Amino acid sequence: MWAFVRRHRDGWPWVVLGLLALGTWLSTNADRPLLWAALGTAGLAGAAALGWWLRRRWAAWREQRLVARTDLSGVDLMGGTEFEAFVASLMRTHGYRRVEVVGGASDGGADVRARAPDGRAVVVQCKRWRRPVPPNEVRAFVGTLSGSHRGFTGVFVASRGFTDAAVREADAGHDAALVLVGREELALWMRGERAPELPPMRTGAADAA
Repeated sequence: MWAFVRRHRDGWPWVVLGLLALGTWLSTNADRPLLWAALGTAGLAGAAALGWWLRRRWAAWREQRLVARTDLSGVDLMGGTEFEAFVASLMRTHGYRRVEVVGGASDGGADVRARAPDGRAVVVQCKRWRRPVPPNEVRAFVGTLSGSHRGFTGVFVASRGFTDAAVREADAGHDAALVLVGREELALWMRGERAPELPPMRTGAADAA
């Protein structure tokens, strides 16, 4: 705190002068109840806005701390729903907006939806399995990108990676824009070293959500 004061000591005289001017102005208008009522209302609104902002910042800080303190051994202990929430937190800490966990019994292959930093709509499939994901799961997710989430960019996150056949399936030349995030890529993303590189944006993809 004192370092902050020292860095900004040149501005304190202006703050003091401003407070003195405000106090003088208020004292000369002490007999105007409507003015005081308006000032009180504005003060309450400002306090509410500040509280909301502080809660948002606190939640973001806690989420960043959670992501920073989690490694792959922690991921391996998660359940499926917990892993989906963790991937959502990971996305928020790396600039994704409007992140929403939508997975469930009938999720249609979509676990998380969000807006990428470049504005495009993204849908994520999460698999916290004990084995690599086989090609049929990739094929099903491609179907999601061609059907209920047409125009979205797909991100498939698998904590144990993908089989070689699954990787070939993702590169099979289909129309869907898709990136696979295996175990190594997930570790790099979690450490903040390299986020998954999304494929080039397709026409109309940003407006899909």
